[in-house]
Amino acid sequence: MTHADNQILDTTIQLRPADLDHSLAEILSTELGCCVRVQLQADDGSKELFDNAKADPKKTHVVVDGNHASIALALPAGGIAIWDTVAEEADRSARHGRAVLELEKSRHDNHQLSAEVESLAAQVLNDFEELSLIRSLASSMELPSSGNQLVDFVLRSLKPLAEGVGAVSIAALFTDNNENRTLEPIWSGDPLVSTSQLNRLVDDHHETASIQPVVRNALKTSEACFETGLNEFVLVQCRSEGRLHGWIIACNRVDIHEDVPWAQLGFTTVQAALMETATNQLAAQLHNMRLLKQKEDLFTEVVRALVNAVEARDPYTCGHSERVARFGQCLARLNGQSTVDIDRIYLTGLLHDVGKIAIPDGVLQKPGHLNDEERAIIETHTEAGWRILQELEALQGVLPGVLYHHEHYNGKGYPDGLVGENIPIDGRILAVCDAFDAMTSDRPYRKGMPIEKAAEILRGGAGEYWDPNLIEVFLANIDQIDEIRLNHEPREQAMRPAPVDGIPAITVNPQTPST
Repeated sequence: MTHADNQILDTTIQLRPADLDHSLAEILSTELGCCVRVQLQADDGSKELFDNAKADPKKTHVVVDGNHASIALALPAGGIAIWDTVAEEADRSARHGRAVLELEKSRHDNHQLSAEVESLAAQVLNDFEELSLIRSLASSMELPSSGNQLVDFVLRSLKPLAEGVGAVSIAALFTDNNENRTLEPIWSGDPLVSTSQLNRLVDDHHETASIQPVVRNALKTSEACFETGLNEFVLVQCRSEGRLHGWIIACNRVDIHEDVPWAQLGFTTVQAALMETATNQLAAQLHNMRLLKQKEDLFTEVVRALVNAVEARDPYTCGHSERVARFGQCLARLNGQSTVDIDRIYLTGLLHDVGKIAIPDGVLQKPGHLNDEERAIIETHTEAGWRILQELEALQGVLPGVLYHHEHYNGKGYPDGLVGENIPIDGRILAVCDAFDAMTSDRPYRKGMPIEKAAEILRGGAGEYWDPNLIEVFLANIDQIDEIRLNHEPREQAMRPAPVDGIPAITVNPQTPST
């Protein structure tokens, strides 16, 4: 009978020391064909043998008494294996027992090493996946070009995170500027719980989450389960620079069918650590987005201040720049321009007449038609606009539209007499929009013309004054354009508050803006 045909030590489970010794004794019994007992202390009949095995555990000890022999081996966990045989078989049985024991010990040690290697390989794999996830998140968390792109930015971050931590779906529950939970959650996938239930979950765990990630598993079997669709979750607070942005909640672990040691149900500290790392990255970028949004708001306010300066010079054109900007935004979108182009053309529309600040009041506010000399003066406003804006780095993109919105498609416009598609697209778009608003708006010396008449003039000037392709798009959607005109409401001029009891109402605000 070979060793393979008999019972072998089960190395697939972790044995307690005493169990290991008894398992080895059972294998020895099977291999030797006799009863092998495990002794933890000496008895009267085996004291000499037991003491010798304890004193020298590396040797096999034999005591012969007539035709009878007793053999002892020290076992790995501290027990002593003792068996009896006939005297003439003692040496062979002792060598056989030692060989079986050494073989099983080697097999057990090899298994332990294999288990360690497997564990290390699993850890390396987990570390690699964590690094890959962090790298992927770093790429997806590239700061957007606008502070208004919060949802797209967060979704780009949540989707790889959900895959990395093995979550069915991840929710981002953000606070508003006053750190109140008034915003709808953003989900990486299908919503698994309602907004009110997410808020309740945060209410229950936000104090703990302010210290460390909160991990809860097996909710179906606990009193904490308040929603049948939620089996487990990880809740991480999202905070940076002293400001609470909100919470990131991974909901439900995806089913894992692979039979591997690290595949287990529910979330672990591994996923919680990944969530915390990713959320810290997200929080830092959210802080940067808020700073970007503040910068954009300040930039927009400066632009509107410039527009107000122009309109203060000529109250009859109040609202003209805003309407041209909105027409241009709409026409750019209809013409298939990119989002970046559309935003730039809107901004250019607001500033297209900023050069009129440099035009004398007698010319700018003249109620009747202009003579040739006056027209020459008014035509300098495009170049004056360029001079005003060209030193501002943030406004370099608007310069072509500001400078060239009075060029004609046939090359007879100003300031440079550009022809056809040599005129920048921003200038061609705004030329159509500027003309349409000028024709349909009221002036002191005339009423605005009907939209049908304006459309007829635009159609007749296609290819001469304006880009024929843009005129075609404009006229095909003129009802949409005119709806913008009809719904436009000029901004009311602010009224300065008067002093109260001799105390000025306008003072320096000592508070700094919140970041």
